[in-house]
Amino acid sequence: MNRTYTVKIRSGEIWKFKYNLKGVLIHFEVMEGDLTDKQETFLYHKGKFPWKEAHLKDWEKLYPPTTVEMTDFDLSFENIWKQYNLKVKKENSEKAWNKLSDQDKIKCFLRLKKYNANLATNGQAKAHLVTWINQKRYNDED
Repeated sequence: MNRTYTVKIRSGEIWKFKYNLKGVLIHFEVMEGDLTDKQETFLYHKGKFPWKEAHLKDWEKLYPPTTVEMTDFDLSFENIWKQYNLKVKKENSEKAWNKLSDQDKIKCFLRLKKYNANLATNGQAKAHLVTWINQKRYNDED
């Protein structure tokens, strides 16, 4: 089984790296944003491109505030339904989920933990999943 990592850059870019079982890069994708000239120089000309999985695992320490998360997760509706944990409007939520691209589904999973943490501190009610998806709240900054 391949391992996939999602990297979020401070300026908002999201990159996806996929490695085979030997830890060698087999796929790279810019999911959000565009590579800047500075990023291209960093990755390609300065030799920082993480062609081995071990290289990418060190990025959080070497290049803060970059975040690296293993994202070999199930993008199914049942998985987000379980993790979102507000069991109302399931049918409408599933229809909205099925309209999302895989990129947006990944963003939902990446954003959900921070959304729940913010709700715990600000006392705000949790939006129904269908509302959260349709209003694209997974793109919110806080």
